[in-house]
Amino acid sequence: MKADIINAVKSVAEQEGMLMGVASADALNAKAPHGFRPMDLMPGARSVIVFAKPLPLAVFLAPDGFNNMFYQRSAYTYYLLMDKVADKASMMIQEGGYLALPVPAYSPLRFHEGEPKGAISLKHAAAEAGLGKLGRNSLLINQEHGIAMRLGALMTEMEWSEYAPAVGFEPCPEKCHVCEQACPIGAINDGKVNKIACLGKCIKHILLPPSFMLPAVKKAVARSRMLTRFMELVSLNFFETYGINCTACLKACPHFLDKSKSLKNRDRTT
Repeated sequence: MKADIINAVKSVAEQEGMLMGVASADALNAKAPHGFRPMDLMPGARSVIVFAKPLPLAVFLAPDGFNNMFYQRSAYTYYLLMDKVADKASMMIQEGGYLALPVPAYSPLRFHEGEPKGAISLKHAAAEAGLGKLGRNSLLINQEHGIAMRLGALMTEMEWSEYAPAVGFEPCPEKCHVCEQACPIGAINDGKVNKIACLGKCIKHILLPPSFMLPAVKKAVARSRMLTRFMELVSLNFFETYGINCTACLKACPHFLDKSKSLKNRDRTT
C-alpha cells in the first residue's frame, strides 16, 4: 500500500516537471529553530516531501527596462503551482490512510526575531532531501538544474521507504566568491546573508519601508509579540505579490552562467 502511495505522489511531481526528494522529519527537527520544525506544525510528522521546479532562465535575462517583471510573474505562478501539487499529493496520502500537511510555498509568512520566514525553511528541507546544496549566496543549487528553482513541500505521518542519498557535489569552490562580489550592497558573507539588507534591496512594494529604516523595524518587531503578529497580518493581507528589484547574486553564479551559456551555444549549433 505504501508503495502505491509513493508511486502516485512521484507521478504527480513528474507530471508537473518537478524534482522530488524526501527528508526525515527528525533530521529537520534537530536543525531548525523552535517554532519552525516539522514537529511544531505536525507533531507526528515522520517525513517531509520536497518539490523543486526549475524556472525558465530567460526570465532573468530580459532587458533592465522590464524591471524583472517576467521573473516576478513566473515566480508567483510557481508558488501557486507548488501549493496545488502539495495539496493534491497530501490528499493522495490521506486517502491511503496517513495524515499529510501541505506547506505553503510562500504566504502566509511568520516572523522570527524580527525577520519574515516561511512555515519551515524549504531550502534547508530541500538540501536535506537530496535536491541540492546551499551555495554561498544561501540559495539552493542543484547539480543538473543549477540555481534557479522554486520549492514546495508537504509533511506526513507516513514513514517513507527511502530517504535522500547524500549529495556528492560541492556547489561552491573554495576560491569562488563571485556572488559576494556581485551583491551591490555587500549583504553576502561566506554563506551568510544579511536578510534585512537583502530584502531592502531586492523587494519592491509600496508598503515596504525605506531600506535605511528596516534594521530599526526589525529590532522593534523582534522585541514585541504584538508587532510580530501585526507584521504577519500585514504580510498576509498585502504582500501576496511583490516586485523584484535585484537578482545580481543569482545571475553572477557560475551555475547560472554555465547553464545559460550551454543553452545559447546549443541554439547556435542546431
